[in-house]
Amino acid sequence: MMRRIATLFALAFLSTFAVTAGAAAARAWLDRDTMQLGETVTLNVETEESASEPDLGALEADFELLSRSSSSSVSIVNGRTSSTLLWAVGLRPKREGKLTIPALVVGSAKTQPIVLTVGAAPAIASASPGDDIFLDVSVDPQLAYVQQQIRVTVKFFYAINLTDGAVEELTLGDAVVQKLGQDRSYDAERSGRRYRVMERRYALTAQKSGPLQIPALNFRGRALSGNDPNALFFGRGRTVATRSEPIAVEIRPKPADAGSGPWLPAQTLTLQVDGATPALQGRVGEPLTLTVSAVAQGLGFEQLPELELPAIDGAEVYPDKSLTRSRENAGWVVGERTRKFAIVPKRAGTLRVPAMSLGWWDTANDKPTIAQTAEITIEVAEAAGGTPAAASPDAVAADAPVPAVSGSTAAFWKIAALSSGGLWVVTLALLWLQRRPRRAAAPAAPAFSPTKRSFEQAVAAGDAGAAAQRLLAWARSEGLSVSHLGELAARLDSPAQREAIAHLQAALYSGRTPALPAGLAAAFAAGFARASRRAANDENSVLPPLWGGR
Repeated sequence: MMRRIATLFALAFLSTFAVTAGAAAARAWLDRDTMQLGETVTLNVETEESASEPDLGALEADFELLSRSSSSSVSIVNGRTSSTLLWAVGLRPKREGKLTIPALVVGSAKTQPIVLTVGAAPAIASASPGDDIFLDVSVDPQLAYVQQQIRVTVKFFYAINLTDGAVEELTLGDAVVQKLGQDRSYDAERSGRRYRVMERRYALTAQKSGPLQIPALNFRGRALSGNDPNALFFGRGRTVATRSEPIAVEIRPKPADAGSGPWLPAQTLTLQVDGATPALQGRVGEPLTLTVSAVAQGLGFEQLPELELPAIDGAEVYPDKSLTRSRENAGWVVGERTRKFAIVPKRAGTLRVPAMSLGWWDTANDKPTIAQTAEITIEVAEAAGGTPAAASPDAVAADAPVPAVSGSTAAFWKIAALSSGGLWVVTLALLWLQRRPRRAAAPAAPAFSPTKRSFEQAVAAGDAGAAAQRLLAWARSEGLSVSHLGELAARLDSPAQREAIAHLQAALYSGRTPALPAGLAAAFAAGFARASRRAANDENSVLPPLWGGR
């Protein structure tokens, strides 16, 4: 009998221990254990005890951490209540091979390590007009000089509904790559099919002569399945990918007949002087200001030399600090350098400002060219008063006769005195009025926020792209830290506003010209209905931007 009771106690103890151990257990798993480089995989971590999110910092050496989400559930089985916490994070491997996800600490428990096998990225054949998506990269020119600007235009065409994706950034080891302006979006037709186009432009400057390879650029993303309307919200859909063709460019060295001056290969270059008009006249000791400017299309301002005015016989020259900038114009970098010079004549007569010149290489016509200004002639008069130096104040006071005061002068001073007294009277009256008690002003009518008004104007104009941008700008001005529409929707409590954003996203990513959903402006007429509590997965977007770097 005692043996049976001891056995029952032992079984009860083991059962209690198993339940306690199970409550403290945690497990981790992947949605697949083999994949190819460039794809993503989801890591799931689950526990039945109350715990904070596990530290995933150890994964960053081998993976890019993408979107995160969390959920909890409660179940009752045979009168026993249990709860489960689940975290999910998207991972993108950084390299091929066998990658280990180490044990993760979750509350008082640890998960088991997981091994993931990552194979090489699949070879992707380039697409062409007529396909659902394709990339078009153009280079101008393909035969260039060292340090000459090369224009690279990347166009991504898509005629399907995309939920996410990214085109690789252009990078080169032997050239300076500069992105020009903002990305542009428009519609185009290729091979009888209508496409939406995202365009990006680069300025490329080779630093050494020889062959230069513009690498193939890849696009990877996901597209909505025709029978899956929920893919926009839950990240499902088929994987799509395409790539451009690599392009060979030949870089020539600086030509022998380019001269010994600064090497300036440009599409156009102008040199001009402002401030020297035919009517310009000078006076001894009084400064004249001339502004010299150099503007080059196809060169940055840092490639332009410092501007110097030649020595001028009969005058001192004082240069000011140069003003520089580079801007973009129709796919070209335009460098500008401007400098002002103060010219102080030292003697009367004719002052000649010599012509200025700047040698450069005309890449449009492939020949050396000189930008030149004309000589400037200025007539200089004697100093004021006919003497180059003014007499001292003491001498003037001692030698000058005392002038007589005429009747008209006395009348003038009388009028001036009366006017001064009148001004004092007006001043005292204004002070008295200012101290009087004022009636409360009527409350001003509430003004529209500029960003809200601009959003409503974009909606009225039917511009879906502008409406999305201005809606985000309005949200940021209201203190919502959001970078895209999906993140904004997660911050809102209003189902109507979330639905309006979903329809706006669908319009933006459709293969047709975006059409604004009805009732978009009305959904936000009263402002943003912010969520009372922040969702656990707000910190990271589920959908990366279409034009993101890899």
